Amino acid sequence: MELAYKHNWPEARRRIEAFWNREIIDRPCLSVPAPEKRARPVPPPKDFKTKWTDPDYVAERYDASHEATYFGGEAVPNTSLMVGYCLSYGAPIHYAEQTIWQEPIIRSWDPPPDLVVDENDPGLQQVEKVVARCLEVSAGKWMTSFPNIHQPNDHVAVLRGSAEFCMDMIDHPDELKRCMRRVLDNWFVVYERIGAMLTKQQEGMVTWLPVWCPWPRHKTLQSDISCAISPAMFEEFIAPELEEMCDYLDGVIYHLDGPDALQHLDRLLSIDGIHAIQWTPGAGKPEGLAWLDLYRRIQAAGKGIVISLKYDEVETAVRELKPEGLFILTSAPSPDAAEALLDKAAAIL
Repeated sequence: MELAYKHNWPEARRRIEAFWNREIIDRPCLSVPAPEKRARPVPPPKDFKTKWTDPDYVAERYDASHEATYFGGEAVPNTSLMVGYCLSYGAPIHYAEQTIWQEPIIRSWDPPPDLVVDENDPGLQQVEKVVARCLEVSAGKWMTSFPNIHQPNDHVAVLRGSAEFCMDMIDHPDELKRCMRRVLDNWFVVYERIGAMLTKQQEGMVTWLPVWCPWPRHKTLQSDISCAISPAMFEEFIAPELEEMCDYLDGVIYHLDGPDALQHLDRLLSIDGIHAIQWTPGAGKPEGLAWLDLYRRIQAAGKGIVISLKYDEVETAVRELKPEGLFILTSAPSPDAAEALLDKAAAIL
């Protein structure tokens, strides 16, 4: 596979493969993108819906941005396809500057919701149109990522409403589990369809998280609703889904988002199919090196870690953490600064 916008792809690929295998070549993985030139102008979208769902605009915007960026170290030019949230089972969709969201549509369990997704689903069709166009434009230059499709437990929470979802765990557990089972079955169907589109042209897989995986079945998993439930409820309702998805997938990074999610960390660390934890502190919380003890805890459990740091924090993290299974996301003000940081990291080991 060639990537014209990724100058050192063969070298980067070897280091990323080492990350997934918890091995080390000469330094941990460092993703260090930097501005290289002014991006060519792309006409602005007429509205937010166009921004996220118009195939030509989405593909052209990424192509222009990636062409102007220096992808230092293990940085990979990829996409974050928000159009994945259009897979909504008919729920009303709202488009905003930074995201897409859906309105709840499950008002009652009597009758149970008929959540069907097939090739005629308009949301799935729109997702596939954007993926197809990105693959056309990206061929030989950058990577089209698996679109941002809700994980089943979070999707049911969206379609039901978070508060109602939590109450259903007590009042309607069987109905809730049957609904989650249906959405999980649908998720596998959708993954196969879109995954086949991506792997036909590209090697490996990448998601919104810019960490390439050498294996074809890869996903960044998460459970936002888990922040609102107890470890016992997590064990009953969320953990079985995660374990089944991990058994299906080849490579998994778990997106752990916010301090309220830390109550489930030990359970997540016990799941063999989770290769690495990606920690996001959440708005208003300390960032970066403030969580060194947490990173060490994750590494001590035999898991990799993916962390976002400021440029001037990277050297400290490389000194303080095990290099095996460590993937640091940062950025640099210039290509020269990116390469200087990479050289410093290699000199530490």
